Amino acid sequence: MKWILILLILPLHCLAAELLINTYDMTAHLFLDGQRVQFKVSCPSNMCLTDEFIDVYEPVRLIVDYIPLPNVPLLVSRKGLTLGTKNADIVVPEEVFGLLFNSVRSGRTISLTVDRYPIEIYPDRIKVLEPVEKRKIELFLSHFFEKVPPVAGPGEYSLKEEISYQLAVSYFPGLGGVVMAIFEGEPVQLTFVHNGVQRKDLCMALPPGTHSVEIVSSGSTTELKLDFPEQTVRFEQAQIELGSRNEKTLKFLSGLLSTGSFSYPGRYVALEQLSNELIVHDLTVKDSTPPELVMNTKLIDSMCHVQLQVEDASPYETFLYLNGERLPVERSAVLKLESARNTLIGEARDAFGNVTYRVLVLERMQDFLVFTEERTISVGGFKFLSPYLKWQIFDSASYEVKVNEKTLRIEKGR
Repeated sequence: MKWILILLILPLHCLAAELLINTYDMTAHLFLDGQRVQFKVSCPSNMCLTDEFIDVYEPVRLIVDYIPLPNVPLLVSRKGLTLGTKNADIVVPEEVFGLLFNSVRSGRTISLTVDRYPIEIYPDRIKVLEPVEKRKIELFLSHFFEKVPPVAGPGEYSLKEEISYQLAVSYFPGLGGVVMAIFEGEPVQLTFVHNGVQRKDLCMALPPGTHSVEIVSSGSTTELKLDFPEQTVRFEQAQIELGSRNEKTLKFLSGLLSTGSFSYPGRYVALEQLSNELIVHDLTVKDSTPPELVMNTKLIDSMCHVQLQVEDASPYETFLYLNGERLPVERSAVLKLESARNTLIGEARDAFGNVTYRVLVLERMQDFLVFTEERTISVGGFKFLSPYLKWQIFDSASYEVKVNEKTLRIEKGR
Protein backbone atom coordinates (compact mmCIF):
# COMPACT_ATOMS: atom_id res chain seq x y z
CA MET A 1 0.00 0.00 0.00
CA LYS A 2 2.85 2.39 0.75
CA TRP A 3 4.28 2.10 -2.78
CA ILE A 4 0.83 2.62 -4.34
CA LEU A 5 0.40 5.90 -2.46
CA ILE A 6 3.78 7.18 -3.62
CA LEU A 7 2.96 6.40 -7.26
CA LEU A 8 -0.33 8.25 -6.97
CA ILE A 9 1.18 11.31 -5.34
CA LEU A 10 4.18 11.76 -7.66
CA PRO A 11 2.21 12.80 -10.77
CA LEU A 12 0.33 15.41 -8.78
CA HIS A 13 3.53 17.12 -7.71
CA CYS A 14 4.72 17.15 -11.31
CA LEU A 15 1.73 19.35 -12.22
CA ALA A 16 3.10 22.42 -10.41
CA ALA A 17 1.86 25.97 -11.09
CA GLU A 18 3.60 29.29 -10.46
CA LEU A 19 2.53 32.63 -9.05
CA LEU A 20 4.77 35.61 -9.88
CA ILE A 21 4.14 38.88 -7.99
CA ASN A 22 5.74 42.19 -8.98
CA THR A 23 5.71 44.57 -6.00
CA TYR A 24 6.71 47.49 -8.27
CA ASP A 25 3.15 47.86 -9.57
CA MET A 26 1.40 45.14 -7.52
CA THR A 27 0.63 43.02 -10.55
CA ALA A 28 0.59 39.24 -10.36
CA HIS A 29 0.81 36.56 -13.02
CA LEU A 30 -0.54 33.05 -12.50
CA PHE A 31 0.92 30.40 -14.83
CA LEU A 32 -1.43 27.43 -14.72
CA ASP A 33 -2.03 24.64 -17.27
CA GLY A 34 -0.15 26.46 -20.02
CA GLN A 35 -2.14 29.69 -19.55
CA ARG A 36 -1.27 33.02 -17.95
CA VAL A 37 -3.72 35.00 -15.82
CA GLN A 38 -2.83 38.59 -14.87
CA PHE A 39 -4.45 40.41 -11.93
CA LYS A 40 -3.82 42.89 -9.11
CA VAL A 41 -2.74 41.85 -5.62
CA SER A 42 -2.23 43.45 -2.23
CA CYS A 43 0.87 42.64 -0.17
CA PRO A 44 3.68 44.46 1.68
CA SER A 45 5.73 46.54 -0.82
CA ASN A 46 9.02 45.35 0.69
CA MET A 47 8.16 41.65 0.38
CA CYS A 48 10.86 39.66 -1.46
CA LEU A 49 10.92 35.86 -1.30
CA THR A 50 10.53 32.53 -3.01
CA ASP A 51 8.19 29.99 -1.46
CA GLU A 52 5.48 27.49 -2.37
CA PHE A 53 1.90 26.93 -1.24
CA ILE A 54 1.46 23.37 -0.06
CA ASP A 55 -1.66 23.31 2.13
CA VAL A 56 -5.15 24.82 2.51
CA TYR A 57 -6.98 26.13 5.55
CA GLU A 58 -10.75 25.95 5.82
CA PRO A 59 -12.63 27.67 8.68
CA VAL A 60 -13.84 25.44 11.50
CA ARG A 61 -16.79 26.01 13.86
CA LEU A 62 -15.90 26.09 17.54
CA ILE A 63 -18.23 26.12 20.54
CA VAL A 64 -16.06 28.73 22.22
CA ASP A 65 -15.39 32.09 20.60
CA TYR A 66 -12.23 33.12 22.42
CA ILE A 67 -9.86 31.23 20.06
CA PRO A 68 -8.96 33.74 17.27
CA LEU A 69 -8.97 31.47 14.21
CA PRO A 70 -9.41 32.88 10.68
CA ASN A 71 -12.98 32.71 9.44
CA VAL A 72 -12.10 32.59 5.68
CA PRO A 73 -10.31 29.92 3.55
CA LEU A 74 -6.60 30.44 3.05
CA LEU A 75 -3.60 28.95 1.29
CA VAL A 76 -0.63 28.21 3.55
CA SER A 77 2.97 28.23 2.25
CA ARG A 78 5.89 26.16 3.37
CA LYS A 79 7.28 29.21 5.23
CA GLY A 80 3.93 29.97 6.92
CA LEU A 81 2.79 32.68 4.51
CA THR A 82 -0.97 32.98 3.85
CA LEU A 83 -2.92 33.88 0.70
CA GLY A 84 -6.62 34.65 0.55
CA THR A 85 -9.28 37.12 -0.43
CA LYS A 86 -8.94 39.07 2.85
CA ASN A 87 -7.05 39.00 6.16
CA ALA A 88 -4.00 37.34 4.53
CA ASP A 89 -0.39 38.23 3.79
CA ILE A 90 -1.24 38.26 0.08
CA VAL A 91 -4.74 39.26 -0.99
CA VAL A 92 -6.00 38.21 -4.44
CA PRO A 93 -9.34 38.42 -6.29
CA GLU A 94 -11.93 35.75 -5.43
CA GLU A 95 -11.95 34.10 -8.88
CA VAL A 96 -8.17 33.73 -8.81
CA PHE A 97 -8.24 32.41 -5.25
CA GLY A 98 -10.75 29.76 -6.32
CA LEU A 99 -8.33 28.49 -8.97
CA LEU A 100 -5.42 28.41 -6.53
CA PHE A 101 -7.43 26.87 -3.68
CA ASN A 102 -8.77 24.00 -5.81
CA SER A 103 -5.32 23.31 -7.27
CA VAL A 104 -3.60 23.03 -3.88
CA ARG A 105 -6.44 20.99 -2.37
CA SER A 106 -6.13 18.51 -5.27
CA GLY A 107 -2.46 17.94 -4.41
CA ARG A 108 -0.70 20.40 -6.70
CA THR A 109 2.07 22.70 -5.51
CA ILE A 110 1.93 26.45 -6.27
CA SER A 111 5.41 27.96 -6.39
CA LEU A 112 5.62 31.61 -5.36
CA THR A 113 8.07 34.34 -6.40
CA VAL A 114 7.71 37.86 -4.99
CA ASP A 115 10.12 40.67 -5.90
CA ARG A 116 10.35 44.20 -7.29
CA TYR A 117 10.64 44.30 -11.09
CA PRO A 118 10.54 47.86 -12.54
CA ILE A 119 9.80 46.43 -15.98
CA GLU A 120 6.86 46.96 -18.32
CA ILE A 121 6.11 44.66 -21.26
CA TYR A 122 4.17 45.89 -24.30
CA PRO A 123 3.32 44.05 -27.53
CA ASP A 124 6.10 45.82 -29.44
CA ARG A 125 8.63 46.85 -26.76
CA ILE A 126 10.03 46.38 -23.26
CA LYS A 127 10.65 49.28 -20.89
CA VAL A 128 13.04 49.07 -17.93
CA LEU A 129 12.19 52.02 -15.69
CA GLU A 130 14.85 51.80 -12.98
CA PRO A 131 18.34 50.29 -12.57
CA VAL A 132 17.93 46.59 -11.86
CA GLU A 133 20.24 43.57 -11.84
CA LYS A 134 20.57 41.76 -15.14
CA ARG A 135 19.82 38.50 -13.34
CA LYS A 136 16.45 39.84 -12.18
CA ILE A 137 15.62 41.16 -15.66
CA GLU A 138 16.33 37.78 -17.24
CA LEU A 139 14.36 35.93 -14.52
CA PHE A 140 11.32 38.16 -14.98
CA LEU A 141 11.37 38.09 -18.79
CA SER A 142 11.89 34.31 -18.89
CA HIS A 143 8.29 33.91 -17.72
CA PHE A 144 6.97 35.69 -20.85
CA PHE A 145 9.45 34.83 -23.63
CA GLU A 146 10.73 31.46 -24.78
CA LYS A 147 13.95 33.24 -25.77
CA VAL A 148 14.83 36.12 -23.44
CA PRO A 149 15.34 39.37 -25.41
CA PRO A 150 18.71 41.12 -24.92
CA VAL A 151 17.82 43.70 -22.25
CA ALA A 152 20.75 45.20 -20.34
CA GLY A 153 19.39 47.99 -18.13
CA PRO A 154 17.15 51.08 -17.99
CA GLY A 155 15.74 52.02 -21.40
CA GLU A 156 13.32 50.96 -24.10
CA TYR A 157 13.90 47.87 -26.19
CA SER A 158 12.05 46.99 -29.40
CA LEU A 159 10.51 43.55 -29.80
CA LYS A 160 10.38 43.81 -33.58
CA GLU A 161 12.64 41.13 -34.99
CA GLU A 162 15.22 42.64 -37.31
CA ILE A 163 16.75 40.08 -39.65
CA SER A 164 19.92 40.90 -41.54
CA TYR A 165 20.96 38.47 -44.25
CA GLN A 166 22.24 38.12 -47.80
CA LEU A 167 20.99 35.75 -50.47
CA ALA A 168 23.30 33.33 -52.25
CA VAL A 169 22.27 31.39 -55.35
CA SER A 170 24.08 28.16 -56.28
CA TYR A 171 23.66 26.77 -59.81
CA PHE A 172 23.84 23.07 -60.57
CA PRO A 173 23.40 22.80 -64.36
CA GLY A 174 21.05 20.03 -65.29
CA LEU A 175 19.91 19.59 -61.69
CA GLY A 176 18.58 23.05 -60.84
CA GLY A 177 19.79 25.34 -58.08
CA VAL A 178 19.47 26.48 -54.49
CA VAL A 179 18.57 29.87 -52.98
CA MET A 180 20.16 30.17 -49.53
CA ALA A 181 20.10 32.94 -46.92
CA ILE A 182 23.39 33.79 -45.20
CA PHE A 183 22.67 35.53 -41.88
CA GLU A 184 24.85 38.02 -40.05
CA GLY A 185 23.44 36.82 -36.72
CA GLU A 186 21.59 33.72 -35.63
CA PRO A 187 19.78 31.95 -38.50
CA VAL A 188 15.98 32.15 -38.62
CA GLN A 189 13.46 30.62 -40.98
CA LEU A 190 12.31 32.79 -43.90
CA THR A 191 9.06 32.54 -45.85
CA PHE A 192 9.64 31.41 -49.45
CA VAL A 193 6.75 31.85 -51.91
CA HIS A 194 7.00 29.86 -55.17
CA ASN A 195 4.06 29.31 -57.53
CA GLY A 196 1.69 30.51 -54.81
CA VAL A 197 2.96 27.97 -52.29
CA GLN A 198 4.51 29.24 -49.05
CA ARG A 199 7.16 27.39 -47.13
CA LYS A 200 9.30 28.40 -44.14
CA ASP A 201 12.92 27.31 -44.31
CA LEU A 202 16.53 28.49 -44.47
CA CYS A 203 16.82 27.74 -48.19
CA MET A 204 14.87 26.58 -51.24
CA ALA A 205 15.94 24.07 -53.89
CA LEU A 206 14.43 24.41 -57.38
CA PRO A 207 14.52 22.22 -60.50
CA PRO A 208 15.85 23.37 -63.90
CA GLY A 209 13.81 26.11 -65.55
CA THR A 210 12.72 29.71 -64.97
CA HIS A 211 11.31 30.61 -61.57
CA SER A 212 9.87 33.62 -59.70
CA VAL A 213 10.49 33.46 -55.97
CA GLU A 214 9.42 35.84 -53.20
CA ILE A 215 11.23 35.87 -49.85
CA VAL A 216 9.36 37.48 -46.94
CA SER A 217 10.96 38.50 -43.64
CA SER A 218 10.24 41.25 -41.09
CA GLY A 219 7.41 42.60 -43.24
CA SER A 220 9.66 43.14 -46.29
CA THR A 221 9.57 41.14 -49.54
CA THR A 222 12.41 40.30 -51.91
CA GLU A 223 11.59 39.13 -55.44
CA LEU A 224 13.98 36.95 -57.45
CA LYS A 225 13.93 35.87 -61.09
CA LEU A 226 15.97 32.67 -61.44
CA ASP A 227 16.91 30.67 -64.53
CA PHE A 228 18.48 27.28 -63.92
CA PRO A 229 19.51 25.82 -67.32
CA GLU A 230 18.56 22.34 -68.38
CA GLN A 231 21.31 19.98 -69.49
CA THR A 232 21.98 16.32 -70.19
CA VAL A 233 22.96 14.57 -67.00
CA ARG A 234 25.07 11.42 -66.79
CA PHE A 235 25.77 9.51 -63.57
CA GLU A 236 29.03 7.68 -63.00
CA GLN A 237 30.21 5.56 -60.09
CA ALA A 238 33.87 4.97 -59.25
CA GLN A 239 36.11 3.73 -56.48
CA ILE A 240 39.15 5.83 -55.69
CA GLU A 241 42.19 4.82 -53.73
CA LEU A 242 42.75 6.78 -50.53
CA GLY A 243 45.48 9.38 -51.00
CA SER A 244 45.23 9.48 -54.82
CA ARG A 245 45.12 12.86 -56.56
CA ASN A 246 42.06 14.36 -58.17
CA GLU A 247 43.05 15.28 -61.72
CA LYS A 248 39.60 16.63 -62.68
CA THR A 249 37.92 19.92 -61.85
CA LEU A 250 35.02 18.70 -59.74
CA LYS A 251 32.43 20.82 -58.00
CA PHE A 252 31.28 19.16 -54.83
CA LEU A 253 27.74 19.73 -53.57
CA SER A 254 29.18 21.60 -50.59
CA GLY A 255 30.16 24.35 -53.07
CA LEU A 256 33.91 23.72 -52.69
CA LEU A 257 36.24 22.93 -55.57
CA SER A 258 38.81 20.21 -54.92
CA THR A 259 41.92 19.73 -57.04
CA GLY A 260 44.06 18.08 -54.36
CA SER A 261 44.12 14.51 -53.16
CA PHE A 262 41.39 12.44 -51.52
CA SER A 263 42.68 12.38 -47.97
CA TYR A 264 39.60 11.02 -46.21
CA PRO A 265 37.68 7.80 -46.83
CA GLY A 266 33.95 7.86 -47.49
CA ARG A 267 31.42 8.66 -50.18
CA TYR A 268 31.53 11.87 -52.20
CA VAL A 269 29.10 13.32 -54.75
CA ALA A 270 30.68 15.79 -57.17
CA LEU A 271 29.73 17.49 -60.42
CA GLU A 272 31.83 17.79 -63.56
CA GLN A 273 30.68 20.40 -66.08
CA LEU A 274 31.44 19.60 -69.73
CA SER A 275 30.47 21.54 -72.82
CA ASN A 276 27.38 19.45 -73.62
CA GLU A 277 26.60 17.52 -70.47
CA LEU A 278 26.84 17.35 -66.71
CA ILE A 279 28.46 14.33 -65.09
CA VAL A 280 27.43 13.43 -61.55
CA HIS A 281 30.24 11.45 -59.95
CA ASP A 282 29.38 9.05 -57.14
CA LEU A 283 32.82 8.49 -55.63
CA THR A 284 33.73 5.95 -52.98
CA VAL A 285 37.15 6.59 -51.46
CA LYS A 286 38.63 3.51 -49.83
CA ASP A 287 42.01 2.10 -48.91
CA SER A 288 42.82 -1.23 -50.59
CA THR A 289 46.62 -0.92 -50.47
CA PRO A 290 48.34 -2.87 -47.68
CA PRO A 291 50.81 -0.99 -45.50
CA GLU A 292 54.50 -0.85 -46.39
CA LEU A 293 56.34 -2.74 -43.64
CA VAL A 294 60.09 -2.92 -43.03
CA MET A 295 61.39 -5.08 -40.17
CA ASN A 296 64.94 -4.28 -39.06
CA THR A 297 66.77 -6.65 -36.71
CA LYS A 298 70.11 -6.57 -34.95
CA LEU A 299 71.34 -9.83 -33.42
CA ILE A 300 73.86 -9.77 -30.56
CA ASP A 301 74.44 -13.19 -29.01
CA SER A 302 71.05 -14.30 -27.60
CA MET A 303 69.61 -10.79 -27.70
CA CYS A 304 67.79 -9.42 -30.74
CA HIS A 305 66.70 -5.81 -31.26
CA VAL A 306 63.62 -5.54 -33.55
CA GLN A 307 62.17 -2.35 -35.06
CA LEU A 308 59.08 -2.11 -37.31
CA GLN A 309 58.74 0.80 -39.75
CA VAL A 310 55.33 1.30 -41.41
CA GLU A 311 53.95 3.68 -44.03
CA ASP A 312 50.26 3.81 -44.96
CA ALA A 313 47.62 6.37 -45.97
CA SER A 314 45.23 5.39 -43.16
CA PRO A 315 45.61 4.60 -39.45
CA TYR A 316 47.29 1.29 -38.73
CA GLU A 317 48.51 -0.94 -35.91
CA THR A 318 51.43 -3.35 -35.70
CA PHE A 319 51.96 -6.75 -34.08
CA LEU A 320 55.04 -8.87 -33.38
CA TYR A 321 55.20 -12.66 -33.03
CA LEU A 322 58.12 -14.85 -31.84
CA ASN A 323 57.85 -18.57 -32.56
CA GLY A 324 54.07 -18.25 -33.01
CA GLU A 325 53.51 -16.36 -29.75
CA ARG A 326 52.26 -12.79 -29.87
CA LEU A 327 54.43 -10.38 -27.88
CA PRO A 328 53.04 -7.47 -25.84
CA VAL A 329 55.02 -4.95 -27.93
CA GLU A 330 54.36 -3.04 -31.14
CA ARG A 331 56.96 -0.90 -32.94
CA SER A 332 60.20 -1.77 -31.16
CA ALA A 333 61.46 -4.42 -28.74
CA VAL A 334 64.57 -6.21 -27.45
CA LEU A 335 64.00 -9.98 -27.44
CA LYS A 336 65.89 -12.79 -25.72
CA LEU A 337 66.20 -15.81 -27.99
CA GLU A 338 65.88 -19.03 -26.05
CA SER A 339 66.11 -21.43 -29.02
CA ALA A 340 68.85 -21.94 -31.56
CA ARG A 341 66.40 -21.35 -34.42
CA ASN A 342 63.66 -18.71 -34.08
CA THR A 343 60.88 -17.46 -36.35
CA LEU A 344 60.07 -13.74 -36.08
CA ILE A 345 56.91 -12.36 -37.75
CA GLY A 346 55.98 -8.69 -38.03
CA GLU A 347 52.42 -7.67 -38.98
CA ALA A 348 50.97 -4.29 -40.02
CA ARG A 349 47.18 -3.93 -40.36
CA ASP A 350 45.40 -0.72 -41.44
CA ALA A 351 41.90 0.48 -40.56
CA PHE A 352 40.43 -1.15 -43.69
CA GLY A 353 41.76 -4.64 -42.92
CA ASN A 354 44.69 -4.58 -45.34
CA VAL A 355 47.56 -6.64 -43.88
CA THR A 356 51.29 -6.95 -44.58
CA TYR A 357 53.57 -9.62 -43.05
CA ARG A 358 57.35 -9.87 -42.78
CA VAL A 359 58.99 -13.17 -41.70
CA LEU A 360 62.59 -13.66 -40.55
CA VAL A 361 64.33 -16.83 -39.37
CA LEU A 362 67.00 -16.11 -36.74
CA GLU A 363 69.77 -18.61 -35.83
CA ARG A 364 71.86 -18.09 -32.73
CA MET A 365 75.65 -18.63 -32.76
CA GLN A 366 76.63 -21.09 -30.07
CA ASP A 367 80.37 -20.70 -29.29
CA PHE A 368 82.21 -17.40 -29.08
CA LEU A 369 85.62 -16.10 -28.07
CA VAL A 370 85.33 -12.54 -26.77
CA PHE A 371 88.13 -9.98 -26.39
CA THR A 372 87.09 -7.53 -23.73
CA GLU A 373 89.87 -5.02 -24.55
CA GLU A 374 90.32 -3.05 -27.73
CA ARG A 375 92.56 -5.03 -30.13
CA THR A 376 93.85 -4.67 -33.65
CA ILE A 377 93.18 -7.95 -35.39
CA SER A 378 94.71 -9.13 -38.66
CA VAL A 379 92.91 -11.99 -40.38
CA GLY A 380 93.83 -12.98 -43.91
CA GLY A 381 95.48 -9.62 -44.58
CA PHE A 382 92.50 -7.55 -43.23
CA LYS A 383 92.78 -5.48 -40.05
CA PHE A 384 89.85 -4.76 -37.75
CA LEU A 385 89.72 -2.26 -34.90
CA SER A 386 86.95 -2.90 -32.38
CA PRO A 387 86.39 -2.75 -28.60
CA TYR A 388 85.47 -6.46 -28.77
CA LEU A 389 85.23 -9.19 -31.37
CA LYS A 390 83.07 -12.31 -31.54
CA TRP A 391 84.10 -15.32 -33.61
CA GLN A 392 82.02 -18.32 -34.53
CA ILE A 393 83.92 -21.65 -34.13
CA PHE A 394 83.02 -24.41 -36.57
CA ASP A 395 83.50 -28.15 -36.02
CA SER A 396 86.55 -28.80 -38.26
CA ALA A 397 88.24 -25.43 -38.45
CA SER A 398 90.82 -23.44 -36.55
CA TYR A 399 92.23 -20.01 -37.13
CA GLU A 400 95.42 -18.14 -36.34
CA VAL A 401 94.89 -14.60 -35.22
CA LYS A 402 97.70 -12.08 -34.72
CA VAL A 403 97.10 -9.85 -31.73
CA ASN A 404 99.72 -7.19 -30.82
CA GLU A 405 102.50 -9.06 -32.67
CA LYS A 406 101.52 -12.33 -30.95
CA THR A 407 99.97 -15.21 -32.87
CA LEU A 408 97.05 -16.99 -31.26
CA ARG A 409 95.36 -20.17 -32.45
CA ILE A 410 91.58 -20.29 -32.02
CA GLU A 411 90.05 -23.74 -31.87
CA LYS A 412 86.70 -25.15 -30.91
CA GLY A 413 86.64 -26.01 -27.22
CA ARG A 414 86.00 -29.56 -26.06
